[in-house]
Amino acid sequence: MHFYLRKRYKHFSRYRGIANVLVRHGFSYLVYELGLSEFIDSRRRRKTPPEAAQVKEKLSPPVRLRLVLEELGPTFIKLGQVLSTRGDLLPPDYIAELEKLQDQVPPFPFAQVREHIRTELGLPLEEIFATFETAPVAAASIGQVHRATLRDGTPVVVKVQRPGIEKILTTDLEILHDVARFLDRHGPWRELYSLEEMVAEFEKILREEVDFTVEGRHAETFRRHFSDDPTVYFPAVYWDWTTRKVLVMEEVAGIKLTNPDELVRQGIDRRLVARRLANALLKQIFLHGFFHGDPHPGNLAALPDNRVLFMDFGIVGAIDEELQEKIGDLVLGLVRRSTPQVMRAVESLGAVPPHADRSALRRDIDGLRQKYYEIPLSQISLAESMRDILAVAFKHQIRIPTQLSLLIKSLVTAEGVIARLDPELSIVELARPLARRLAARRLRPPALRRMVLAYLEEYHRLLTRLPDRVDRILELAAGGELKIKAVNPDTDRVMRRLNAMVNRLVFAILLASLIVGSAFLLSSGHHTLWGLPLAKAGFVAGIALSAALVFSILRSRPF
Repeated sequence: MHFYLRKRYKHFSRYRGIANVLVRHGFSYLVYELGLSEFIDSRRRRKTPPEAAQVKEKLSPPVRLRLVLEELGPTFIKLGQVLSTRGDLLPPDYIAELEKLQDQVPPFPFAQVREHIRTELGLPLEEIFATFETAPVAAASIGQVHRATLRDGTPVVVKVQRPGIEKILTTDLEILHDVARFLDRHGPWRELYSLEEMVAEFEKILREEVDFTVEGRHAETFRRHFSDDPTVYFPAVYWDWTTRKVLVMEEVAGIKLTNPDELVRQGIDRRLVARRLANALLKQIFLHGFFHGDPHPGNLAALPDNRVLFMDFGIVGAIDEELQEKIGDLVLGLVRRSTPQVMRAVESLGAVPPHADRSALRRDIDGLRQKYYEIPLSQISLAESMRDILAVAFKHQIRIPTQLSLLIKSLVTAEGVIARLDPELSIVELARPLARRLAARRLRPPALRRMVLAYLEEYHRLLTRLPDRVDRILELAAGGELKIKAVNPDTDRVMRRLNAMVNRLVFAILLASLIVGSAFLLSSGHHTLWGLPLAKAGFVAGIALSAALVFSILRSRPF
């Protein structure tokens, strides 16, 4: 506790500011719950009850929360924006309000821009750029963006970090860690969530966003993934002039998707742009596992040849192959309107608490199936259906991976853009073949090999432990010390399940022996039996039996 108080007083001024903002917006009860009442101004402390009551009558708690975050500055605005993606943690009215958070602040003086560039790049601004516009084209809490041209005449955009922002973020993050530890010890939800883990995850996101080299690497990754795709474009990064605090990227002249009327005047095919945007996002999600996390209209533009231009790569999402497959299962379950498949996908995607009522969960998912059953597939909103899944997760306290929440937010944002360009385009129709392709990927030889090896490792661990455990049981039985403490009414079903598992274990071992033996025969020469090449026959049999084993595993149900 002493360390806790010492860290508090290290940031006394900031704590006092936070406490007073909370009180001013009617959250005085939270100030007292967190033990921050000592930081309230004495005059405000006397006014707290009537002031809080007055504010509460005028505005709803979600609106007041948004106002608090906006007033507390960049760290808390970013926190609210991250929380706006977490439909599994917050109710819909809070999500809707947090989505309104705007990260727009007055620009900092050009003299600071000039000094920042000289410090970071080691040269005066004039020796790097032929021209440099003093007025920024955009200003936010992390940094601001200026147009410029390099000495060779190349048009670029220059993003410069706001002076002092890292110190502000560090202070606020220490406070958030401080409060999270306190709530994890004393909060009513400590059994369900670790706030300290959530703050650590948020800190990772924020630290990456203020490091402009990370954003540059994101852009390069997208350029590499779509290097052979003529339908989209990602600007190049000029690494000679890029550091943690300065980012120089290619400026590409395009028409922002915020201006659909201008698209028409310039002869842009809006329907084609919409389809290309949807396809690019689906490829990012289902094929590359690396997607743009904030595809709002201001970060998207159309080029004269109907290519889609992506910009601003500060927020991206990354999902591994396993999560990709689970998301593919979820999308296929939604498309097929299969309650069991969606149920399995939800359970595999999220951390289902032990006390969850699975019967009620199944009923809620079946309710979603009925909701969409009469709607033609082309009219189903993928974003809405995914938000419905998040609502079910929130109701049953299922914690969804952060990257999946960001993915859903990205889909919701992109679907709004696409609907304005082409209201008749269905992302579900576009997603179905990609989801099927993803599901089929697990049946390819490399995936099957990984699966067999993974199971063999598990079975090897089980077999190596089995003799000792059996020996121990026999010793206890011989000494009359073996006792049965409980009777399971489902013993027969459990024994059948165990028998199936043992059979599968033996089958997998024999299958591995067949494949390994075939490999030896192939390497040792040409062997035949009744005119048939033994090695090739062994491999064919191995593939067939592997498929049968995988099919058996996939169709098996839990206890």
